[in-house]
Amino acid sequence: MLTESIRDYVLKSEHNLRIAEAVGEAWTEARKKLVSGFLDRLDLRVKKKLKRWESGPWNGRFFVDRWAGYYFWKPAWEDQYGLGLQCNEYGKRMLFGVYREKDSIGKRPLSVELLNAIAKLYPSASANSWWEAKVMMQSPAADWKKPEVLWRMHKDKNFLDDVAEQILGVARVSESIIDRLARKK
Repeated sequence: MLTESIRDYVLKSEHNLRIAEAVGEAWTEARKKLVSGFLDRLDLRVKKKLKRWESGPWNGRFFVDRWAGYYFWKPAWEDQYGLGLQCNEYGKRMLFGVYREKDSIGKRPLSVELLNAIAKLYPSASANSWWEAKVMMQSPAADWKKPEVLWRMHKDKNFLDDVAEQILGVARVSESIIDRLARKK
């Protein structure tokens, strides 16, 4: 659909303008419901394999806040490390990996061992002061803001499987390393 043709339709009559307003108001809530359902299913899938782990959202709402994310961690790692799925740039660039609580762990250096372990699975993995290892998501989609991707997130089991398997893969190769790092606190 072309933005101009939609704009022209909206401006054609008061009735069309009211329809546009209603759609605009419903869009945010519909997207919120899609994301909430997806994250609930992802949480169940991941925690079925990662027993006694904790999880939750962080830093806002997907597609509304610039760096919103959903995270998984073991209680012994709290305020230090965890596995994250982050909605960068309002969902335009998704990433996942092992985050670090920079403000809590002070000047503890990045773990080369941890980055190398993740890079064996995902050669593009990189690190920064907030991520021991982060990977820009390519599959099931790099940009989750597109309507066709939102629909897949909502209805496609393979979409959920793909995201869950990436998080679980990171957990498998990083858990023992993070256990050691977290004990150093």
